[in-house]
Amino acid sequence: MMKVSKYFQIAFLIVGALVALEFIFMRGMFSWFIAVIAIMVVGALNTIVNIKNKEWLQAALYILSTIAFCMGYFVLA
Repeated sequence: MMKVSKYFQIAFLIVGALVALEFIFMRGMFSWFIAVIAIMVVGALNTIVNIKNKEWLQAALYILSTIAFCMGYFVLA
């Protein structure tokens, strides 16, 4: 199960970087929706995997990171 966990962590980093770049440079009419959905899905998967592995602190970190990524979009909406 650790291999799957590592893949989800890498996916979160990549999607998070893309979301940050999209927020800084584009903020397009429909691209923000794709970015928010992507970070919410990957963040939720990471949270579920970490709760399943009983890594509570890391699960809380993914919850807070996902909320932080989405807050900029929700404030602007």
